[in-house]
Amino acid sequence: MKKITVTEYGAKGRHLICDTIGFQRALNQAKKQPVEIYVPVGTYYIVKELVIYHHTTLILHKDAVIRRISNGALLKNGEKPGYKGYEGNGHIKIKGGTFDQFGHVLNFNNTIMSLGHAREIKIEDVTFKNVVGGHAIDACGLDGFHVKNCHFLGFRDDSGKRQFSEAIQIDLQLKDSFPKFGYYDGTPTKNVIIEGCYFGNSGESMMQPWNRAIGSHASQYDIYYENIFIENNTFEGMGDYAVTLLKSKTVHVTGNKFYNCAGGVRYLAVNKGKYSTTIEGEEKGVQAGEEVIISRNEFQSIKNEEVILIKSYKGVKNSDIYIYDNTFSENENCVIKLKEAKDVYCHNNHHLNALKDEHVEGLYSDL
Repeated sequence: MKKITVTEYGAKGRHLICDTIGFQRALNQAKKQPVEIYVPVGTYYIVKELVIYHHTTLILHKDAVIRRISNGALLKNGEKPGYKGYEGNGHIKIKGGTFDQFGHVLNFNNTIMSLGHAREIKIEDVTFKNVVGGHAIDACGLDGFHVKNCHFLGFRDDSGKRQFSEAIQIDLQLKDSFPKFGYYDGTPTKNVIIEGCYFGNSGESMMQPWNRAIGSHASQYDIYYENIFIENNTFEGMGDYAVTLLKSKTVHVTGNKFYNCAGGVRYLAVNKGKYSTTIEGEEKGVQAGEEVIISRNEFQSIKNEEVILIKSYKGVKNSDIYIYDNTFSENENCVIKLKEAKDVYCHNNHHLNALKDEHVEGLYSDL
């Protein structure tokens, strides 16, 4: 593997043109062979979305900052028209440093990293700061996506219309989900681990914590998110459900801490509508998921919504739900709500105020 630094290719720090061109010239080396790129201490100004290619390892010094000075995103792993399935630019690792969207100064809605149509992307020890309206990471159509020990700090939504924006969006390839590049073939993200991360505020002016930390909000009939593991993270002050997941096969939410969030964990089936069609546009109706494990989490001071909500529609039931060994603060909002579910196991949850169930078949609870 070839090892280079961004300064070898012209990046200087705090220079709009040299930094942008220097970073992209360094990233372009991966078109020739696998490359490891090192980013030294400094603050680098980026005015055009950077493109990262196949078999790139991007290592940042812990005090290196990549700062957006434009209305675009900072980094994406493809260009238009795009790629199919998981055959885009993958086998990418990004480690260390800070990606700063500079949203407390520049109020332009966008995302920090747009990653799609690829296999095996790992992001570790990275800080994402001050996002406006979009996402820190938009993970769309990935097979093998690992986020470890990262910090997601600060979100801004002056419009008040981005309640659904997640720090990490786990999504599938549809035009309204991922406009950066495609083919919009419904490729879902699967085999995901998000572990040891912190989601909260940056403390900068006009910033607040995220509304949602991790979630999905698009779907297609007979396409599922699969093998989603959310483990040992901390969510503080989220303005909506901290984790909100959609029609999946095998979801584990374990060992996390939820502090002062509006809601805890929400898991939804897909109702009849725009996301219940096939890729060809044929309406197929409600579809639910299976195997949801929510265990060993700590929920403190959940404010407005349920601590855990499992919901489906019109007699089509989410199945194989396991909720156990969680700890809740003692207040009136410590409620688990189940609607249209079957084969639910709810046991050994401490200080749970209530379990509300509607149209549940096979509920095994110690309440």
